[in-house]
Amino acid sequence: MRRVTMEEYLLNPKRYELKSGSVEGAPLCPYGNLFEWVGYDKVEEEFIRFTKSVFKKLVKKKQS
Repeated sequence: MRRVTMEEYLLNPKRYELKSGSVEGAPLCPYGNLFEWVGYDKVEEEFIRFTKSVFKKLVKKKQS
């Protein structure tokens, strides 16, 4: 999966979203389990990984 940094995210934050790891098509973790959250690029229509700083920001936003 492609990795998105805070710099990339801040250029166009509306392009990315955090989805539940149980949505159809979501990748499994390396151990074969579901991720709790997984990143998604709405432009490229692909699942992505966020750097820790972006991930924490989006999880905090999702939970509030």
